[in-house]
Formats: sequence, C-alpha cells, structure tokens
Amino acid sequence: MTWGEVIRKLEAAGYAETRSGKGSHRLFKHATTGKEIWIAVHTKKDAGQLGNRILREAGIQ
Repeated sequence: MTWGEVIRKLEAAGYAETRSGKGSHRLFKHATTGKEIWIAVHTKKDAGQLGNRILREAGIQ
C-alpha cells in the first residue's frame, strides 16, 4: 500500500485535509469526531507498517 492509498482511505472515511505542515506533512481532521492525523506524503513509496498503524488509529480496517 502506498501513501496515496492511505490518504484515499482516510478521505473515504470522512477525514479532510485541514492544512499542510513543514515539508511533506499534511494534517487530516475528521469532521464529526475532531480526530487529527498527520501524514507524511511520499505517494510513490510503500507505507508499510506505519500506514497500517495510521489507519488503525483512525479507526479504519
């Protein structure tokens, strides 16, 4: 799974990008719960275990 796929899954679950941080980082926030998640955007690289952990923290999967 790539970082682009992680971001698409977050957006499908109701997260929206609220702002970008330093470098390649983006902040995604859920509209109803208010939960915030930072993502490092390297779309062509494999997300690996970190991508799975981020999705698990977001309540996806």
